[in-house]
Amino acid sequence: MPLHRNITLFYFLVILCNYSFAQKEKTIAFTISSRYGQFIPHKPALNYLIQGKSTGLAFSIEKRKKDSIRYGLTASILNSGNPEVLGLVYGLNGFTSFPLTKKENGMRLRIGIGLGYVEKIFDPNTNNRNIVIGSHVNTKIVFRAEKEFLLRRNNYLNLGVGVCHFSNGAYQTPNLGINFLLLNLGYSWDKTVALKKEKKSFSMNYGLDRKWIYSVILSGGIRENPSPLREKYPIVNLCNRINYMQSTKNHFIGGIDFTYNPGILHRSHIPLEVSPVQSGIFIGNERNFDRITFAVDMGVYLFNQNRKSLIYHRCGIHYQLSNKIKILLQLKSHWAVAEAFEFGIKYRIK
Repeated sequence: MPLHRNITLFYFLVILCNYSFAQKEKTIAFTISSRYGQFIPHKPALNYLIQGKSTGLAFSIEKRKKDSIRYGLTASILNSGNPEVLGLVYGLNGFTSFPLTKKENGMRLRIGIGLGYVEKIFDPNTNNRNIVIGSHVNTKIVFRAEKEFLLRRNNYLNLGVGVCHFSNGAYQTPNLGINFLLLNLGYSWDKTVALKKEKKSFSMNYGLDRKWIYSVILSGGIRENPSPLREKYPIVNLCNRINYMQSTKNHFIGGIDFTYNPGILHRSHIPLEVSPVQSGIFIGNERNFDRITFAVDMGVYLFNQNRKSLIYHRCGIHYQLSNKIKILLQLKSHWAVAEAFEFGIKYRIK
């Protein structure tokens, strides 16, 4: 199964598994949205791709509980604003939405990941002006701040602004990625379909007297080199991680990474005598919602002979299988340039 489908399957399974921990009140909401924005270049060399505004439509279905975390699925179509080079962009993604404030119907943050299909991709003969994406099927990532306004009972107006990113995690080059800044205007209506007895929520409490959590993550992925031969190479990462529990939901994290990346030895601009090993230290934050954890890290290389950048980043989603084991999906990048998607397992030592 292709990498992009594995990523989406992982995320959908996380959402579906978390559904089993039902709330007292189960409400299903449907939303129709319009999108307006434009392609956002992350370097001046891509400014030529801005030809017009991006417009689109989306339909979402979600499970919600008032002022709590929500889960759902979105299907979308977007006019890229450049019909000749990029064409239409389709999306199908799962998402979670959680409140940013304690106010009723306050601001929320939506995070989504799924599949995207880009109509027109790089081709050396027919579309060599597209230097941003090399595959039709990509991963879609969404970050959006949004607010809901009650119109009348069970009817809402949705306003939001966010970023939508399409990339294949360097699985197939070119992969500079496609970014859109989009305004969202939507109409929602919801319906309570059933009342179920509340099931016991999975415990994220490792013992409130225990403020520090030590764990190890083993992860790996595949990256394609941007060279004429376009070979694919594995990436393996070992991470030693420490969490400080400010609360059961909010953790501050730090640690050290060791990465083996043999693909860098085969890049045309890298001398053969460099080491394929990279190491760095990082800090970050984790937000826990039942079995689901969202993690964001920023690190500095201690040893890296292969890149000009000293800074690296990871953002990911973890799913808790037991009190000691989590599975995870994360994206490593250097600012706006993706390095690789990584699948892994996390084991809590103490």
